[in-house]
Amino acid sequence: MTEFAGTYYDGQSSRGLPVQVVVEPGGLALHFAAPEEEPDIPPVFWPALQIRPHAYRERDKTVLQFGEFPFQSLEVHSPTFADIIKQAYPTAVFHKNALPAPKGGMPVLLLLGVAFLGLMVACYVYLLPAIADLIAQKIPQAAEERMGQQFYKQFVSEDEVDSARTVLANQFLRQLEVDTTYPLHVTVVESETVNAFALPGGHMVVYSGLLDKLQSPEEFAALLGHEAAHIQERHSMRSLARNLSHYLFLSIVFNDISGISAVVLENADKLKSLEYSRNLEQEADKLGFSLLKANKLDPAGMQHLFQRLQSEDKDTGSLPSLLSTHPLTDERIQHLKELMKQQPYATAPAPDLEKLWEKLEKN
Repeated sequence: MTEFAGTYYDGQSSRGLPVQVVVEPGGLALHFAAPEEEPDIPPVFWPALQIRPHAYRERDKTVLQFGEFPFQSLEVHSPTFADIIKQAYPTAVFHKNALPAPKGGMPVLLLLGVAFLGLMVACYVYLLPAIADLIAQKIPQAAEERMGQQFYKQFVSEDEVDSARTVLANQFLRQLEVDTTYPLHVTVVESETVNAFALPGGHMVVYSGLLDKLQSPEEFAALLGHEAAHIQERHSMRSLARNLSHYLFLSIVFNDISGISAVVLENADKLKSLEYSRNLEQEADKLGFSLLKANKLDPAGMQHLFQRLQSEDKDTGSLPSLLSTHPLTDERIQHLKELMKQQPYATAPAPDLEKLWEKLEKN
């Protein structure tokens, strides 16, 4: 019989126990050398034909596994151990599948587990929002409008609506040529907040704090065109779906179909602070510019709107709410300037819009 010094792991803890490994005719006998203050541990016998198929070998190190998960393992450092057990047990299956030991001693199964977990996390973080975005684009418009109406009722019940300015704002909107398939409607809310946002299905909410900052009908038209573009391209619905994709996924996993609507409605307030991606903002800017062009309004109105909001940020030292949700990056402003250079057009007076704007300013 041949003996080797090794280290035994029971699979339950990371603690290794020193053992004497005796190569017997039928398998390996593991004899423990317990410390004096601990009770003796009875020997363990591993029948050679039952040792698990995968063995790890790297230079003088050999690692064997035995039993069911969590596997017992044996590590032996010896230049002759691997050859001796191969001679002693020529029919043992673990010889046929011997693998190099991973660097650092991490078992292959653990490496595969880590890789699988990383893949699942990546899918959860990146793939789910992308799938939610695609699904949001396939929702029938009628269903989106019904959902938007529910959102709108929630907001109206919480905010104080300026009825007079709301009527004027909608008259202003109807004077514009807007390329849309949605029934657009503007609501002016009494608040010092400098913000505006679009709801899925057609509703736009403009706070009086922002309306009071504007100084021309072209600026207001640019604002409405930008928000109308978010509605037409379903940016609000898509961004909300991406933000809530993880909640929706869990509802589907647990077959809680009714919970999906509840999750969306409970998080409707996120629409007030919904931050769009850079690409969606640029798309809305482009379509907002197209609205000004279709109505022969001065495109500088959109540029003045951007500059006014940036100036507000510098003067007050506090970021307007609109900029926190629709960040005005230098890239966006440069994109607008390029549009103005690439698509020059003749402007024309808009007396009806002027009159309505004067009334909006007075109220």
